[in-house]
Amino acid sequence: MKQCRRIRLVLGGLLLCAPLALQVAAQQAPAQGQPPAPSPQSPARPASPQSPTPQPPAQPNAPTPQQNPPAQRPPNPFENVPAPAPAQPPAAQPPQGAPGQPPQLEAPPPTPGVAPNPSQPGGQVIEAIEFRGARRVPQDTLRALIFSRVGDIYNQDTIGRDITALWNSGRFDDIRVETEPGKTGVVVTFVVEERRVIRSIDYPGLKSATVSDVLDRFKERRVGLTVESQYDPNKVQRAAVVLKELLAERGRQYATVTPEVKQIPPSSLAVSFVVNEGPKVKVGTITITGNKAFSQREVIRAMKNSHPIGIPYSIVLEDLFAKTYDADKLEEDKEFVRSAYQDKGYFTAKVLDAMVTIHRTGGTGWRLPLIKPNNAGLHADITLPVEEGRLYKLGKMNFVGVKLFRAPQTLAGALFKMQPGDIFSTAKFRDGLKNMRDLYGQFGYMDFVPEPSFDFPGGDQIDVTITADEGKQFFVRRIEFSGNTTTRDKVIRREILLDEGDMFNSKLWEISLLRLNQLGYFEPLKKEDAADIRPNRQTGTVDITLKVKERGKNTIGLNGGVSGIAGTFIGANYSTNNFLGLGETLSLESQIGTTLRSASFGFTEPYLFDKPIQTGFRVYVQKYTFNEAQQASILAGVNLIPLYNQLGSQNLLNYSQDSYGFSVSSSYQLKRSFARVGISFGYDISSVKTLTTASTDYFQYIDFSGVNGPNSLSGIRTVHVTPSYSYNTTNSPMNPTSGKSLFFSVDAAASVLGGNVNTLKPAFDLKFYKPSPFNKKHTLAFHLMGDIETGYGGKEIPPFSRRFIGGEFDIRGFEDWGVTPIGFIPSSASVSVLNADGSARTQQTVVGGVVSSSAVTMQIPTYQLITPGGDATAVGNFEYRIPIVGPVTAALFFDAGDNRILRLSQLEVVPERIQQLNAQFPTANFSNKVYIAPGTQALRTSTGLEIQVVLPVVKAPFRVYFAYNPTTVREYLQPPIVADRSMFPNQATFNNAVASYGEAYPFFEKRDLFRFTVGRTF
Repeated sequence: MKQCRRIRLVLGGLLLCAPLALQVAAQQAPAQGQPPAPSPQSPARPASPQSPTPQPPAQPNAPTPQQNPPAQRPPNPFENVPAPAPAQPPAAQPPQGAPGQPPQLEAPPPTPGVAPNPSQPGGQVIEAIEFRGARRVPQDTLRALIFSRVGDIYNQDTIGRDITALWNSGRFDDIRVETEPGKTGVVVTFVVEERRVIRSIDYPGLKSATVSDVLDRFKERRVGLTVESQYDPNKVQRAAVVLKELLAERGRQYATVTPEVKQIPPSSLAVSFVVNEGPKVKVGTITITGNKAFSQREVIRAMKNSHPIGIPYSIVLEDLFAKTYDADKLEEDKEFVRSAYQDKGYFTAKVLDAMVTIHRTGGTGWRLPLIKPNNAGLHADITLPVEEGRLYKLGKMNFVGVKLFRAPQTLAGALFKMQPGDIFSTAKFRDGLKNMRDLYGQFGYMDFVPEPSFDFPGGDQIDVTITADEGKQFFVRRIEFSGNTTTRDKVIRREILLDEGDMFNSKLWEISLLRLNQLGYFEPLKKEDAADIRPNRQTGTVDITLKVKERGKNTIGLNGGVSGIAGTFIGANYSTNNFLGLGETLSLESQIGTTLRSASFGFTEPYLFDKPIQTGFRVYVQKYTFNEAQQASILAGVNLIPLYNQLGSQNLLNYSQDSYGFSVSSSYQLKRSFARVGISFGYDISSVKTLTTASTDYFQYIDFSGVNGPNSLSGIRTVHVTPSYSYNTTNSPMNPTSGKSLFFSVDAAASVLGGNVNTLKPAFDLKFYKPSPFNKKHTLAFHLMGDIETGYGGKEIPPFSRRFIGGEFDIRGFEDWGVTPIGFIPSSASVSVLNADGSARTQQTVVGGVVSSSAVTMQIPTYQLITPGGDATAVGNFEYRIPIVGPVTAALFFDAGDNRILRLSQLEVVPERIQQLNAQFPTANFSNKVYIAPGTQALRTSTGLEIQVVLPVVKAPFRVYFAYNPTTVREYLQPPIVADRSMFPNQATFNNAVASYGEAYPFFEKRDLFRFTVGRTF
């Protein structure tokens, strides 16, 4: 059977191959020299009936005898296999339907004027591709977009794809194709009409919002309509809708926005959104219904978007200005009210749909500007129904899946601030979940997820079950840094409290970022984007790449001023807080002026021997010139120099003080904290050069050092040691927005160390910053500082150690060093003796054998005005800082300060001087106490507005501020009059003495001040 089957298969194969053999023999029969017949499967591509190129009617081809196969030849089953085209086109084709041959496709005749390509019989070659109507898009760009290329066979399908590609580019409004015969083929021309470009966009009639606000909203909503963009009517309509929504948020619920398009030849447009804002809708009366647990006022306070603007919780001034009505924000307020109820324990509270009634108000009746303007407008009265439900208390708190802690119930009170039986507060519960995540993060559980569920067992109880997915504990594998082109890696690494191999601690990582921000080397590092943290959950490790952006390390400052009273000065300073990228600080400072000349050089090494030991030194030299007439003019606010010159130059308290010295400091950072303990050593040598007789008496007779004579004027050596403690958690050294800073020190100067000054001066400085509760971008800043100084061991406070306050670094509304106690000390003066008629009395004297006439003078007891400075100061500052744009910040401020003498016993006249004066003027009855002018130790306050600009190069805040001083000293300071009428020969001389030395001194501090300066108050 198998053999029969094989025989049948062989016979069947022979029968199938026999026709093929006959066909091959017939094709080899023609004589040599005759061209081979073309393959029936290689005809020219037929012309598309949609081709725009005109085609003449096809002509029948006459068959040749060589192409006619034998009539008896059966069809070849393999004729469908494509055969290569012949080298030359045949002269004729056999007619279709010839017996014994399959049907042939008719090739189109060549287009007139287009020579056929010998390699493509009957086809049309694209000779050139051109574009007409494209002005803004280059021809090469358009050719790159299409599929057709020069030399390709013209194909209508490919042309269709080209049109689609050009249209999808979004550059054209219309596209059509034209063809024309060329020299060797067909020329294809794409005629395009470019989409028009928007040249300008304006908003006539828009008043409630700025163009910047509109563009920001377009960007937020991704409208895509900008100048120089292509015109799209859909985008224009979308922009009109978004603009109308913006106006609705500004209270313009009935505003209309009409887009208008104007043609700008040749192919540009000007788009205008004509705005008719209509009346502004304000929130009118808000009525809460269904509230029983809370009053209307308490519920309305929760509606942050709709409740009136006023002074919170002031009852009377709480509702001053109505807010604009916005339906979307009203929906947010409903959620705020529901959250407020849930925070108080009403877990199932509901806020139903609000009913809004809009009505016209104002325009009629009486009006009072600012108080009751009574302008016409629209008000939206809101009625908000609530369903409070019952008050719930915490029942049980269960923890499922907690493996890290053996008794998690013990943490519930610390984390959630609630115990069973307490009112259930959703606010405390949210904070508790956050605290729980933070606690797990400190143990390396980065993927910890708590899932709460609530059960109501009955009554007013809520049982809470927290299902914890702790995840895996992670350890630090690698810490890398990027962006630090100048700062060395070790400078950054020593501020990070995590080491490679340690368990990842989210709390320590946050503290590390805070420590880096305190350096001021980099732009502020934020927790969410400061680092790329890549956990590997298979190995339980994490790789950290800290991304920093360095700030300019150099700070350059210039200051100067010209005043007819205070003279002139110019100053400059330079500092770098990251010298050579090692974190070292180098500073230079100098000032040259009429009153003060100084220069200093300092250097600080933050990590000595790679230990957290900060060391530094400062060398300085200074010369201070005091002019009593100039100082009195500054205090009084008027030029009193001519008046003081009338008293005589020797009667003025004029002197100069030269000092130079150095200081060395060191501090140690307590481990893993923001606290530092430090100590500094300073050596200063000062000397006073008196310029008048009055100043000589002042320094010699005031018991400053407890040693009479030259030690009060020259060779004043101060050797002091200052231990200190500081704690700083502020997030930036230049512009802090959160944290606190505390500094406390005790400056002790002792003669046992080699000086001749014994003083003790404790001081403190406290700063506190926090985000405003009204706006998280605003900052509340507080500052309080104070100090007190006293002498000991029989020595008093030297004159240069006493404190003067006032100016932009403590109380901004007052002149620099203008706040000081003013006193009077016993003294004597010379006055001219007058005749009874007021003429000068003269006498004949013999000088060098020559008789001459000279004025008659006499000594009288007087009190000399002095500005000694205080021994105790206290200054408080408050600022509400509002970021405006970029580096510009506005600050509302209030400053208060007091400078007074608490230990008057430290400011006394030496007994010898008092005895001398009382012996000379027995009726004067002088005391060794200094008489302090009443009112000069009063508290000063100042308030105003400050604009701060931090320039990127200088890195110091330039500021302009206007200050108004609510409390000032504005009075005449009357010195005590001890001269008696009986001491003078006549009334005229007595009146002259009183006029010269008994006149009251004008002391009128300014009520306001406008100033430009560099630096910060705190």
